[in-house]
Amino acid sequence: METTTLAYLIPQLRRHLGDYDEPYTFTDAVLSGYLLDAIKALGSRWNNKYYVATVDGVEDLVVRNENSRMFVFSEPPVIQRQDERAIILQASIMVKSSTKWTESGSAVSWRDEEISYSNIESARQRSSTLQDDVEELNMLFPKKLAKARYGRLYGWEKEWS
Repeated sequence: METTTLAYLIPQLRRHLGDYDEPYTFTDAVLSGYLLDAIKALGSRWNNKYYVATVDGVEDLVVRNENSRMFVFSEPPVIQRQDERAIILQASIMVKSSTKWTESGSAVSWRDEEISYSNIESARQRSSTLQDDVEELNMLFPKKLAKARYGRLYGWEKEWS
């Protein structure tokens, strides 16, 4: 059974979040935690294609579900390349949601006779990027409609003239 860490996805997540310059806003450990949470959150969309394994009491390894029939390629790599974008987006949604909550109290607008200040538009912009991530993730997982079942109702006849 092959396992992997998600450390190789941290630079991609940083670029997506715009966390370019040192000192970084988020530590590698925090982003790694969000990536693991993303794997867990995507489980229902992927029919538990991957799961997080606990080794020595630490959750840090991702494993393929051997019972899943959703894999296009056999291992390696553990995580298929086409699934990496969904993991990045889900982790980004989690990061942006948590920072939106913590920063929501700092969105203010005030004005006096000479000076005015507002950072409400920047809060709206951050909310917009969160919504963009949600929409892109939903496009990666289109909803499938169930096939209609139809059949004959025995014993029923049309009675109109």
